[in-house]
Amino acid sequence: MEEMIVHGKSREKRWVHRSHNEIIGLYTYPPEEESLTGNLYLGRVVKVQKGLGAAFIDFGQGKNGYLHEKDFPQNVKAYHEGSDPKPIGNCVHEGQKIIVQVMKDEMGTKGARLTAVIEVKGEHMVYMPKGSYVAVSKKVDDENRRVLRRLGNDWKGPEEGIVMRTNAAGVKEDVLQEELTHLRSLYERLEKVSLRAKCPSLLSRQETFYEELHEYLKKGEGGRIVFDDYDSLLQVEGMCGTGIREKWDFELYQGYENIFKYYHVFSAWEDALKNIVWLSNGAFLVIESTEAMTVVDVNSGKFTGIYNLEQTILQTNKLAAKEMAKQLTIRNLSGMILIDFIDMKEESQRLEVTDVLAEALVSDRQRTTIVGFTNLGILEITRKRTRQPLAASLTRPCSVCHGTGKEMSPETMAFQLERELWESEGIDGSRIEVEATREVADVFAGKQSIHLHRLQNVLNKKIIIQEVIHNHPYYRVTKII
Repeated sequence: MEEMIVHGKSREKRWVHRSHNEIIGLYTYPPEEESLTGNLYLGRVVKVQKGLGAAFIDFGQGKNGYLHEKDFPQNVKAYHEGSDPKPIGNCVHEGQKIIVQVMKDEMGTKGARLTAVIEVKGEHMVYMPKGSYVAVSKKVDDENRRVLRRLGNDWKGPEEGIVMRTNAAGVKEDVLQEELTHLRSLYERLEKVSLRAKCPSLLSRQETFYEELHEYLKKGEGGRIVFDDYDSLLQVEGMCGTGIREKWDFELYQGYENIFKYYHVFSAWEDALKNIVWLSNGAFLVIESTEAMTVVDVNSGKFTGIYNLEQTILQTNKLAAKEMAKQLTIRNLSGMILIDFIDMKEESQRLEVTDVLAEALVSDRQRTTIVGFTNLGILEITRKRTRQPLAASLTRPCSVCHGTGKEMSPETMAFQLERELWESEGIDGSRIEVEATREVADVFAGKQSIHLHRLQNVLNKKIIIQEVIHNHPYYRVTKII
């Protein structure tokens, strides 16, 4: 049985996804970092890069967005059929106004990924005003696939596109056609708004928290969903059709204790930020993420095994593969992921580990591809990136080490202070006041304050150091008088 535990009371909303009492997903929605994915904007083309085959769009949200030539309506059919696309210069020009939709949030130094092929999502289909093709979910059986594809082609206009979702199978034709009419009218209203709107501006916002929760309920097997906020319960329940409400029991938690503490998942977020993940046999994973990729190292740790060495390694790597599939969803890791398993000599053993990972990834709702082992024996995976990783939502780079994972040593800070004070040699004044942590002050002064006295004599100034408490080695020159 699946279980959703939803905290909707505060400005930052969160929910936990559990299956058979095991956490399989953590989702966080800070108000200032609300995902822009799915939002529609009226933007302006600020630069066309022919060499990249892309345009950069000012859509009023931080960095300029990136719009590749394949994501223009003019090129949908070409990329879909494998023919030659029109170059970016034939699709758009600088200064042009354009309606765009966010495909991926900005990440680090990279701006958001945009598309001009707009998608308007419905319960059973996705309508693309300029999509040019009909597609049906791969999960639909062949007979229903043929029916849905025929209906889509019969109903769509020359420029339109329709993607039939999995739950469209078996739905009455009039229900589907009515939904298509509704989605068309939504987009027509949007176009009218864009004619009057300032540029850049937001045209349509996705309520990410509610939309994503609704999607998970729709695709889930069923169980119960518990809210600590009545308004959130009503909002989500109102979005759900009869089919979803039949699968899920909606409950309201009314206790005074935090809902996550009550259901014993309060520490889940803290655990998901740790670099080390222990396996049940005493082995462990070390997970390190950068903007470019995530690297995972598998260590045998305390596990010595009851088998021979090769079997011990194989069993550990299988456990690591299964756990890594879980960590991908919990931490929302994406992009390129490299897993350095304990070295396996036989190709058959690598295949066993890959099979375990592939089976564990079946329930992953993001598109994940197992590329294979490199020549160095490292397994390469790619996972579709839509939202920020969990760590990026909850943390920021250290103000001292600037995200390197290190801090300046007391010696480095003391020598930096010395260099700074040398610069005061030509400044009028007879007294310098400094705040510093004890370890920085001790290094700066030296044994029996020999370095402090020497610098005072050279500068002809009295140096007074006041000890302060700080989380890191620290100093600050407060006065020169």
